[in-house]
Amino acid sequence: MPELGDVLKAIGPNASIVFAAWIFMGFLQQRYDSAIDRYRSAVGDFRANDHDDDRAGNLKDQILTYRSRCKLMGRATLVGLVAAILLIAALVFGALDVLIPRTPVIMAAGTAASIVGFLLVILAAAIVIAEGRIVTRQLDDELRDVGDLANDAGRGGRGIAR
Repeated sequence: MPELGDVLKAIGPNASIVFAAWIFMGFLQQRYDSAIDRYRSAVGDFRANDHDDDRAGNLKDQILTYRSRCKLMGRATLVGLVAAILLIAALVFGALDVLIPRTPVIMAAGTAASIVGFLLVILAAAIVIAEGRIVTRQLDDELRDVGDLANDAGRGGRGIAR
């Protein structure tokens, strides 16, 4: 019968993967919360203030972009959470493999959980990259209705590329 020390030796070094997954989840959640806060703020500004046509149009575009960002980061957060669960499951399967050695189902499930978990971390990171590209466009778009600032930024008023 394996001892607790054997189980801890089997999963201990790999526990850092789980901690990294949870840190990554915190990063995803922070970006998601930030996008939601900015979305709500922009919607509140749009509702509460009477903007001129240029500003109103720009703000409307930004609100729709924030909404897209929120959806992307919601997906990234969900994918990251599933990845973290699978990586934790892989550790559990590693412990089970020590307790019930050479069991094909445990080995296959642990391997699958590990591989799929890591692939989902990569997918979540790719979604964050896509969201980051939207942020870059938003920085340019923010200046669209302020010609002097847009010109100083080298983009020229309405000519800001999307």
